[in-house]
Amino acid sequence: MPVEPIPCAPGGGVDPGSSSCCAPSITSIPLCREDGTPLLLVLRSACTCDGAEAADPEVAGWIDPATGIYTAGAAPAGSGPCPSSDCASVSVLRLCDHIPAGEPLPFLRHLVHDCDGQVTAATDTALDGTTPYTPTGDVGECDECRPAPMCPQLLGLAGPETWTMPEGTESLTVTVVCGPVTVTDCAGNATTINECGTSFSWAAPATGACEPAALCSPFTVDVPEGAAVYINFVSPCGMGDAS
Repeated sequence: MPVEPIPCAPGGGVDPGSSSCCAPSITSIPLCREDGTPLLLVLRSACTCDGAEAADPEVAGWIDPATGIYTAGAAPAGSGPCPSSDCASVSVLRLCDHIPAGEPLPFLRHLVHDCDGQVTAATDTALDGTTPYTPTGDVGECDECRPAPMCPQLLGLAGPETWTMPEGTESLTVTVVCGPVTVTDCAGNATTINECGTSFSWAAPATGACEPAALCSPFTVDVPEGAAVYINFVSPCGMGDAS
């Protein structure tokens, strides 16, 4: 869009035989349509001669940045300042994919926050920050304590039978329905219980560690023919069929 010099009219102390020339200045400011697409509003300042006060700039037209096409006249209806994105931010979290029966796999979670701090999008990648990643287990902190799940179980045994406590058992209660029943601890100490209806309990002391405490093993309960017991114990899930 060429800008032609505009001659100033003589007068105001200017020699009628001479005239000065000036050219209007052109500038542009970014705006956005109602649908968010950008445009450039073209402003043209008036020509000022001989020190007169500058007039307000006028709208000359607008440019579509996608096509470069200039359109004379006012900007499309509804155009206005573009929404500011300066306050948007992205944070990155290092998390772990806790896969059952496997080692935790670390990955990155990218969170996009709007100007109010609300999360508007989340994307998971490998540690390189670009390779897409999809968790297959439970997502949590990488140093999160995740002990093996424990399950309470109850067995009723009639002799002849010898029950061996599963590895990792946290607590145990033996109730004698009909004796005699012989209990042998991990140190090899054997105790015979004759009193029917008597219960004995053992619990591993708390350790404060991530993994649950466990009773010392091997631990057996020998139920001879004619005797019967109930055994109530808490051990890692899936290990209650040991005998």
